[in-house]
Amino acid sequence: MAGLAGLAIQKGYKVTGQDKAYYSPMSDQLISLGIKENKTEEIINDLHKCDAVIIGNSQSRGNESVEYILDKNINYYSGPEWIKKYILMDKHVFVVSGTHGKTTTTSMLIKILKDSDLDPSYLVGGIFKEDNISFKYTNSDYFIIEGDEYDTSFFDKRSKFFHYIPKTLIINNIEFDHSDIFENIDQIKKQFHFLIRTMSKNTNVIYDNFDKNISSLISMGCWSKKIKINQIKNIKNIIGEHNLKNASAAIEAAKTIGITKDKSIKSLEKFSGVKRRLELINNDKFVIYDDFAHHPTAISASIEAVRSKHPGSNITVIFEIRSNSMTSGAHKENLKNSFAGADQVYIYCNREINWFKNANNFKLYNDINTIIEKISANTENVDIVILMSNGDTSFIIKKLKQI
Repeated sequence: MAGLAGLAIQKGYKVTGQDKAYYSPMSDQLISLGIKENKTEEIINDLHKCDAVIIGNSQSRGNESVEYILDKNINYYSGPEWIKKYILMDKHVFVVSGTHGKTTTTSMLIKILKDSDLDPSYLVGGIFKEDNISFKYTNSDYFIIEGDEYDTSFFDKRSKFFHYIPKTLIINNIEFDHSDIFENIDQIKKQFHFLIRTMSKNTNVIYDNFDKNISSLISMGCWSKKIKINQIKNIKNIIGEHNLKNASAAIEAAKTIGITKDKSIKSLEKFSGVKRRLELINNDKFVIYDDFAHHPTAISASIEAVRSKHPGSNITVIFEIRSNSMTSGAHKENLKNSFAGADQVYIYCNREINWFKNANNFKLYNDINTIIEKISANTENVDIVILMSNGDTSFIIKKLKQI
């Protein structure tokens, strides 16, 4: 929503907003845009005089402001619906989808098009480090957007990506996630299929044909040009097999508009990354990586990537159980093995998780200070700390730096 607010400002709209909480780095972005933090879900004065409201998918019926909007018949949109109507209609749209790697792949594609002097517009679910922002609107013909499979809003239960009218769709991978809205993998595949059914024969679907769920999806029907991801073995500056796959997908997408593989690789050799995606944090006593991983596959891939870059180093992982799927226990069977590449593992959650007890041979910590104390007492065996969470990690990083 912070990126959407930025796009609206760049299009000339006056923007305000409200939420029950704001977290870095998006809170920093809102401040830089001059949008004040209205930390409330109650009715505020701005609602009385607005022309339209964009309602985020975290808001539900019963929310005081939502009820007010409906009662007063205020014009409202979902975020994806507004983006389609006011941003995307005259653009050549690249949509990057998949359970993992969306933000990184989107950012890689932005980098490639920027270096080809195409100055793309974009909306990404993280901070693109080169521009230090998550959005940009330009006069370019091209728009690159992260295509989330999560539902659109309380009044539209289709996946967000359904609204994005892709000319080129990347599907990196499909796994079960978002157990709060999907009951099984087939429901997720159905949403992808709904999107593919809207795409003309002149569009492109770039996909991993070794992913069994994607292969199953494609067999349900695909009328676009099908392009398989050809994995590149090595790109200087890109660490981890999963990131090489992300890069390969971005390269295939760039090819569809005439950018050569060699030119894309040269661009990615200068790729500065994305905030909170294996982001290297300056620290004196040990290396810190801040990572958004919150699914067993992503956890394993991030640890493997760090291990490949720092062979022989002692790796400590702090993992926060926070996502809806993780807190519900949807991934409990696969969680244990995902940490196999780490030397020490600390799992943190500030809520009671009943399914966790004795399930993974790991201790669950409810107080982050206890974890910090244990690391502090054992620094001689700590070379690297990977902090994994899909929430705000700034306070934990601050504590780690004080060790």
